Order: sequence, then C-alpha cells, then structure tokens
Amino acid sequence: MTDPIDAVAVSNLAVRMGLITPDQIQMVWNELGKKGGEALPFLRAMERRGWLTPWQTHKLEKMDRDGYFLGGYRILYRIKAGTFGRVYRAENPSSGEVVAIKVLRRKWSDNPHNIELFEREGRLGMTLHHSNIVEILAVSHDMASKQFYIVMEFVEGGDLRDLLAIRNPKKLEPDEALKILEDVTAGLQFALSKGITHRDMKLTNVLLSAQRTAKLVDFGLAGAWGKAHENEESNVDRTVDYAGLERATNVPPGDTRSDIYFLGCVAYEILTGRAPLKATRNPRSRMQKERFTNIAPILPIEVPRRLEVIRLVETMMSLNPHERFQTPSQLMEAIRDVRKRVDPDDKKRKELSQKTVFVIERDDTLMNVLREKLREKGLRVLISVDPIRALERFRQKPFEILIIDASTTGEEGLLFFDRIMNEGFKHSVSVHGILMLGEDQTAWKSRVTDRPNQTILVQPVKLRQLLHKISDIAGPQNA
Repeated sequence: MTDPIDAVAVSNLAVRMGLITPDQIQMVWNELGKKGGEALPFLRAMERRGWLTPWQTHKLEKMDRDGYFLGGYRILYRIKAGTFGRVYRAENPSSGEVVAIKVLRRKWSDNPHNIELFEREGRLGMTLHHSNIVEILAVSHDMASKQFYIVMEFVEGGDLRDLLAIRNPKKLEPDEALKILEDVTAGLQFALSKGITHRDMKLTNVLLSAQRTAKLVDFGLAGAWGKAHENEESNVDRTVDYAGLERATNVPPGDTRSDIYFLGCVAYEILTGRAPLKATRNPRSRMQKERFTNIAPILPIEVPRRLEVIRLVETMMSLNPHERFQTPSQLMEAIRDVRKRVDPDDKKRKELSQKTVFVIERDDTLMNVLREKLREKGLRVLISVDPIRALERFRQKPFEILIIDASTTGEEGLLFFDRIMNEGFKHSVSVHGILMLGEDQTAWKSRVTDRPNQTILVQPVKLRQLLHKISDIAGPQNA
C-alpha cells in the first residue's frame, strides 16, 4: 500500500509550479492548526478558498509536475473533450483575464497535415469579429510540451446541450428558443459576408453567455477535419450528417442552406426535447437519404398555440433546399417576424412571480417526491444529480433557492454549495441556500462560510420540515 502524500511536499510542488504563494500556504496551515500531515485536508482547504481548483489538486495529489501552464496561461480545469481536441478554462496570472484554450490531442499532432488543419481553424476564426461568434485570440505552439493550441474568448455559461440537461422538461419555451435562433443566425449572416459557412451546427457549438447571448464556436473545423478523416469510423461528428444531407439534396459542400437545415435541427430539439435525426454511430447509415426523409414532424401539442414557430422550423428543415430559407438574412427576417407574433407577456408575468428552486439530489425517490411537492407549491423546479450543473445554471440565469443534499452528493455537494453562495454574494444576487448534511457529516458545518441567507439541516430531516422551510423562504406563489 502506497504511503499518503505529505502536505508539505504537495505545498512545495504547488509553489514551484507557480500555483500558490507561501503566504497562502501559511494561512491554510493556520486554518488547519498544524503544518504537514496528509495532503488531502490541505488541498481541500485550498479548494474552499478558491486558490486551487479540483483539476489542479488532482494533479498535485499525483505529484504531477507538468501541464499546469500553457502559453503563459494557468490551466484551471477541463471544460470538454472532443475527437480532436480538449478545451480548458485558463487565466492570465498577472491580469486575471479568463480564456478558453483548445489543445490539439497528441495523437493528431504527429502529422503535419493535422497541424495545418488545426491552425487553419484558428486563423479562420481570427477573421470573425462578431458578438454572436466566439472570438479567437491566438493560435500558437508550445515548444516545451510540443502542444498546439488555440486561445479563445471564454464564455461564462454552457452550451445548449448543458442547458437542456438541467431543464425539466428538457426543452425551451418558444420565445427563448427564438431569441437563441436570432443570435445564431446573426453569427451565420456575418460569417457568410466573409465567405465562410459553419459546417458543424449542433447543440454543443452554440454557447450561452451569462447575459443570455448565444455565440457560435468552432467555425471552419468541420469542413477541414471531416475531409481529412471522413473514412474513420470513430469520426461521428456533424460533418458526416452534412455530407449525407448534401448528397441527398444534390448541393455542393459549403452551401449556406446546409447550415440553415442543421440550425433547424437545433431548433427542433430545443423546442421538443428530442433530436430529429436518428442517432447512429455508423457513418454509412448517417449518409442514407432515408435518415432525412423519416423525421417525425413536430406535434402541435409539443409547442402549444405556436403554429408559426413550427412552420418556421419546418421551412428551415425542408429537404428540398429551394424550399428552405436561402440565406441567413432571409432567415433572420422570418425569425423576427415570428418573434413579433409570439407574445410572451403572459408567461413572463407568471415567471416574475414564480420563484425557481434548484435541487441537487442523487436519491431517485427523494428527487421525485421533492419535484412533485415543490411544484404543488407553485415553484419552478430544476433538479440534477451533478452539482456543477447548478453552478452553470446560476451563472446563466440565477435562481432564488438552492437545495443540496450532501448526504448523497458528498464533498462535491458541499464544495459547490459554498461556491454558488459565494457567487451570489459577489454579484449581489439574492439566493437562499439549504444544505442537508448526513449524521456523519455534522462536522462539515464549520467548513461552510457563515451567511444569513442559508440554512444547514442535519439528518434525519423530515420532508415536512424541509417543505416548511422552503415555504418560509419562497413566500406565496402563483401556481
């Protein structure tokens, strides 16, 4: 059995890596009441103070000496991973500027042609400066690690797939969906004015900022990489879908109407909660014309009293390219016309008086009971098993009440409870937090920053007690 890593050794490594300062280390020693011991309590204390991220502490636990910095930026954590690259959140240590860095995976960086395609994506993106397109800041190569990377604007929020994941039901209201469509279309319109089409329109390539602005990412990547690797069965990105559509409709690659079709697919999914195209890992199946002719129509019950919205999406997704909107400009005009006729006032009045509660719970039985009981009280209920979803949602659109059950989510729940409450305090956003601890977690009370707008309950917690507390916080609601 391997001996536990010593906290002093870890702290020394963190200083050598430029992650923390000796003064910060001393403050944590004071907090823990001793110097040294096992590394885990020291690292968790650093996380609670926001001086290290879980991604960094995980590497430090392994005494990993590489990968903390790239291009002068300090890597904070991984945002997502794709077939060809990984994307990280990073910051400039001197200015605090936050960026996203996309790193070409090492298995692709041995081939000069792959490198050329990756750098082409970055250079192409640097020509597109628009509020609805994620800005590319730099394209570079780190000589020490031999990594190729692209530095991008960091969008404080998630993508459309993330947003749907935390919605219940997993879809958006028509007025919200139309606003996103208008933003994306504006990005496509600007890109087309520069002679560029997107070629990879999908949920994960539409990001939503904290200000609710939709931004397109990954311009130019699909066209290049798809041609380079279209014979690889592992490559199941949207490029194969584009090729299947264009073969079925006899239009050349790069036709802007293909972007409009797949933006229609995005609209279909965010309005209905289901994908229009049948999912398959087989590229040959994805190229079949029948895949595009067998799409189930949007039912009126799925978008009630909004037939004009359904007609808009149907036109975007017409298999006959001549029956689609022919340009992003034409689509933009149609979206704005529909938005004028979709009056959200009644819904918005209701939402203004309806508080939202976000619950993080991993017990399925309790999750379902809470959903039903809180809705009976006229509350809007969002539920997830993943605490990071609550943080992402709060940054996108703050909610009024947070409930985290640490008895099922463990230290991760405790950590994100403190982070979300800190975010609310930092940005003067009113949020009341309820943290439920297990009987064996009573000592964790001291690890939570003391705030007047939070409640800590220790198990056993009766459902009636919890609901009564929520009612006190929420006040009267309109059902």
